[in-house]
Amino acid sequence: MHLVEQIQLLAELENEHCHLNHGPDTLDTDFPAIDYLVLPVGYKETDHTEVIVREIVIPVCLECVQGLSGNDWTLFYCLDCNSSQWVYRKLARFPYRHHVLWLKGCPRCAERLAALYFNDYPKVEDEAVLLSREIKARAA
Repeated sequence: MHLVEQIQLLAELENEHCHLNHGPDTLDTDFPAIDYLVLPVGYKETDHTEVIVREIVIPVCLECVQGLSGNDWTLFYCLDCNSSQWVYRKLARFPYRHHVLWLKGCPRCAERLAALYFNDYPKVEDEAVLLSREIKARAA
């Protein structure tokens, strides 16, 4: 994503609300977004350089940024239907250690899981980036 596109997204941030699931009792509640979670999806090689094919941009609120930054929660996000689900690691059946699990197909939109990608927190800043952090890093 070009710097101009990043700055444009941040300028539009005040009109955005969080696109992640906050639970069944909050379906009619809009949580104001404070940042974007950006996931580069797909690469193609041109002239011996890798170019990102597209990026998924998800507005996130303060509560979700804190969930992504801590070690208590894992976010499941379906790339097909854009649904999300938070899992509290201490109560989970499986010992999740990743901050974000990107699903290709989920129980809501597919009969079976087609693919699974993940990010650990240090990788979140490398691959799935909070947009404001990337802009600050470029400015430094």
